[in-house]
Amino acid sequence: MKMAKKISFGIVFIFFITGCLIAANSGILEKAMVKIITVANVPDYLQPWQMSGQETTSGSGCIIDGNKILTNAHIISNATFIQVNKSGETTKYVARIFAVDHECDLALLTVDDKNFFRNSAILQIGDIPETGEKVKVYGFPIGGDKLSVTEGVVSRVEIGQYSHSLRSFLAIQIDAAINQGNSGGPVLQNGKIVGVAFQSMEKAQNIGYAIPSVMIKHFLNDLKDGDYKGFPTLGINTQGLENESYRKKLGMKQGQTGVVVQEVEFGSSSYDILKEGDVILSINGIKIENDATVPFGRSRLDLSFITDLKYVGDKITMEVLRDKKPIKLQVVLKNYVPIVPRTEYDVKPTYYIFSGLVFSKLTVNYIYALWDQMNRRPGLLDRVLYEIATPKKQQLVVLQRVLADEINKGYHDFANLIVQKVNGEEISGIKDLIKKIENTKEEFIEIELENRNKIILETEKAKNATVGILKKYGINSDRSEDLL
Repeated sequence: MKMAKKISFGIVFIFFITGCLIAANSGILEKAMVKIITVANVPDYLQPWQMSGQETTSGSGCIIDGNKILTNAHIISNATFIQVNKSGETTKYVARIFAVDHECDLALLTVDDKNFFRNSAILQIGDIPETGEKVKVYGFPIGGDKLSVTEGVVSRVEIGQYSHSLRSFLAIQIDAAINQGNSGGPVLQNGKIVGVAFQSMEKAQNIGYAIPSVMIKHFLNDLKDGDYKGFPTLGINTQGLENESYRKKLGMKQGQTGVVVQEVEFGSSSYDILKEGDVILSINGIKIENDATVPFGRSRLDLSFITDLKYVGDKITMEVLRDKKPIKLQVVLKNYVPIVPRTEYDVKPTYYIFSGLVFSKLTVNYIYALWDQMNRRPGLLDRVLYEIATPKKQQLVVLQRVLADEINKGYHDFANLIVQKVNGEEISGIKDLIKKIENTKEEFIEIELENRNKIILETEKAKNATVGILKKYGINSDRSEDLL
């Protein structure tokens, strides 16, 4: 009995000093749950010189060590103002973003007013649950301010696409509803965070997904040195080798398994190291099977899982079959931007206007905006789906539209076309396009588009017309801030 009193006194003393408790039971767990209200201003990618307007959304989060709130990146993307309030409390506090990674859809918030963290609980990070084990999902679904708790069973753990970034990472599938507003809330097992709820399956009931604790730990560990670098990638496209004839042609021996490299993207970790036709047999001693999988517990995962758990700057060793001969290669891992950048957040679109021609860097955001406008899959997507970066083409530039004027008469219907050349020279990106247009000494500017159509303008007349066109359409600048 005396021992019990001493333990009780110790807990009270810790709480008095820190204002927080390590969550251990359902009553304390609730003190760690947070509702997040975000006011966001989303850029208009179809008219990149303006914003779409203010909108308010809500989500969930939880308090972890260091007076931080763990949540989803998509809850606070493009935020202009964030408020938070704890479960069971009405006072809202202003919060700010401490760290965010849109690729893995995770973010940390903090609150400068320390009163927010008084009488709070802290959740610890646990391990990945096994298939068939029960978990609980905590959050604040839209339609109320009361904390919701739903119980579910882990149905699978596999590599899946994160809808916020379109990048594929490890994800936990749960047979519990994750409704709008639940996103960012913790998935708990034995009082510890084993995941963060982040998306649900469309047209399916009670199938939700959580970002597993191994991803959360990677995110938090990467922040420790104050220089967050994100998740690396090899930057290659591969094909499985389940066909025996294909393996024989590549010179693979009986018992050898792996994947064949199809493409290596310029600027990626593997550029100038791996080659098209190389067979990757193993990474860091982990054997790659012919279906492009590696062992994971009692199951198997896509080989990308090996590098997902590494950090930018880490070295990996590959056993490779090249020209039917085994070699070992070392790769320093990088995080890089592909030729069509994954969905962007917290930045304004890149654009340039010349003589009424609106050019922009092609992004997934622009393709999505087109899709919404047309209410169907845009043809532009199919035309760029398999593009990869090369030394000569590191970025795709699209002619979005033409702001009608006498100077560009005859070209008014040109829209959503990839720019290939300026005055007969290929362009590597939007900065190269601007350089070639503004530095030309030619009498005419010739812009060649993907469908072999050309725009021909008299150089001096076109340059002089730009200011008047901008004024007529109420546009303040001929280019985005990042190009000034």
